[in-house]
Amino acid sequence: MKISFLAICLLPIIGYSQGSSINTDSAKNVGFIKYYTKIIEQQPNDAGAHYKLGNARFKLSDFTGSIADFNRAIILKPDYEEAYLDRGRAKFELNDNSGAIDDYTKAISLKPSSSVAYYNRGLVKMRLEDYKGALIDYSQAIINDPKDEDIYNERGIAKKHLKDYPGAIADFNQALIINPKYVSGYYNRGDVKRVMNDNKGAISDYNDAIVLKPDFLDAYNNRGIAEYNLSDYAAEIADDNKIISISPKYANAYYNRALANASLNNYNEVIDDCTQYITLQPKDADGYFKRGNAKFNLEDYKNAIEDYTSAISLNNKYAVAFYNRGFAKHYLADYKGAIDDYSVSINLDPKNGDAFNNRGVAKHAINDITGCCADLKKALELGNTNASINIEKFCK
Repeated sequence: MKISFLAICLLPIIGYSQGSSINTDSAKNVGFIKYYTKIIEQQPNDAGAHYKLGNARFKLSDFTGSIADFNRAIILKPDYEEAYLDRGRAKFELNDNSGAIDDYTKAISLKPSSSVAYYNRGLVKMRLEDYKGALIDYSQAIINDPKDEDIYNERGIAKKHLKDYPGAIADFNQALIINPKYVSGYYNRGDVKRVMNDNKGAISDYNDAIVLKPDFLDAYNNRGIAEYNLSDYAAEIADDNKIISISPKYANAYYNRALANASLNNYNEVIDDCTQYITLQPKDADGYFKRGNAKFNLEDYKNAIEDYTSAISLNNKYAVAFYNRGFAKHYLADYKGAIDDYSVSINLDPKNGDAFNNRGVAKHAINDITGCCADLKKALELGNTNASINIEKFCK
């Protein structure tokens, strides 16, 4: 009899995103707070003093306190464009997205030529996955300031989400023309090239990003993915090793290294890496699934079943985990258990011809010839290459 084994290769991709920059010079800002608190005691209606106090609190990550100060500044000076802008930044840090958008919109109404307000509003829309809205804001920000590489970079990211890959690359190119040492431009352009299956071009961009920023872990990670896509598993493993040497808790490096080792049939290494990944990401079903696959390939079906069960407990819609657990049970002659798992897999993925084929073989093992032949016929309809052989063997 011939039965089929399925496995899924999932490569986590970590993207670089640009947020606000917070000044960590705490002593200076503590001094600002002390100074402007005294000023306000003497001049309580000084809107500028309230604004500067709010800025100092913001830079100390006291976002709630900074909003209170910006509120007072705005009450005293309702057309205080900078106060609306920075109050929006504080609200952004507190995940008050609608409040941030309102403040940036007000700042724009007060100063339509502001590139920063459009840019920041675009960042909020990106967070809300309103990529079209973000694109409009970034485009207006570029009109207002056509020489800011950050804006082109973020617009490129928005275009990537909208699957306008040529447009995204054009924006990253422009960012790099403005600043040839712009790390994010190389990194993000590499990501787009990888999505477009230009893995060699992606690797070249990741190389440039790493030269400029030698500890850029995400660039090593994504370069490894591109290398994996080119079947250069040794290079993938080398990049994962580099990441782990810098940051031993970078979970995706263990996961991706496991994938590369699986491609090289290094199943003991796969188990070690998946175990480490599970320690760091215990709620990710994929880690258990991948470790189960390695144990299966080492013919340790009992422990493979335990890992597949753990994956299923975390994700009860994981069709291939049910399928592979059924396959492991099949090897242990637990045909009824295998049939149950194949059936769940089929319910979740009705077009999986392999599952019908294997369930048919398992039904034959318990003398359910009618059910066997019905499943094999369905498997053949779905294109399973083993079904015709099994029909010839079991259904004549």
